[in-house]
Amino acid sequence: MTSYRLKWRLIGFCAGLMSLALSAAGAQTPGAQDLASFLDKAAQKIKSYSENASWTANVVSTITKMDRKWTPESVTVVTKSVKLSGGDREEVILKAEETKKGKTKDITKQYAEDAKETRDKEKKRRAKEGDGGGNSRRGGSMSLDSLLPFSEQKRGQFDFQLTENTALDGRPAVLLEVTAKVKDEKNWEGRFYFDPMTIDLLRIEVRPSENPSMVKELEFRMTFEILEGRTLAVKSSWIKINGGFFLKHVRQVIEEEYTGFEVLK
Repeated sequence: MTSYRLKWRLIGFCAGLMSLALSAAGAQTPGAQDLASFLDKAAQKIKSYSENASWTANVVSTITKMDRKWTPESVTVVTKSVKLSGGDREEVILKAEETKKGKTKDITKQYAEDAKETRDKEKKRRAKEGDGGGNSRRGGSMSLDSLLPFSEQKRGQFDFQLTENTALDGRPAVLLEVTAKVKDEKNWEGRFYFDPMTIDLLRIEVRPSENPSMVKELEFRMTFEILEGRTLAVKSSWIKINGGFFLKHVRQVIEEEYTGFEVLK
């Protein structure tokens, strides 16, 4: 083969690679400058949400306890009303039913008593640790901010990959995939979806980069709703827990659906 023909074959090959690269760019992975700009916008958007959110909602919780093969042993469905005010979460249990071995029974009274005892213990724990206000965005013991890696203080501990023009439940979205460079139970990694126009947080799918002691699996999925343009509220959640020790092991999936939001003035 002459050097001339070889030269033009190489040019043609390079042109083909360039064409593929340009096609892939349509599915777009932005450059470092675009990524840094997006992280700044995401951090600013999170800060813009109301710190003293107050709202009420109706919630249906489904708790599925699993056996060692992850086959359901029992399913408990709880209907409740929830009020979040100043970081404190209040719940009124309206109904609770447990289905086990094909039989369903009403456990509303016992469930309400157990739930109150758990909330009281949690309040005492927060007071002891100096976190009496709880979490203004979730109303639980775990801060949503602790799951988010967007702040300048945290970014150095993570790798980010930004993909634009993707979709979430049929709507346009921006996907941010996060991997922890520093593996730690406090560094959560996974997928974060945003509205491409407003940069509002739409959904997170995360797990700790290193499981806490005695925990084999821990996964969170949360879908959010923006109330009156300023309040970030959980619309639905899915949690998988697999952990504990020999005599007391927890294997369960907890799903919650929130409806009928009302912002309190």
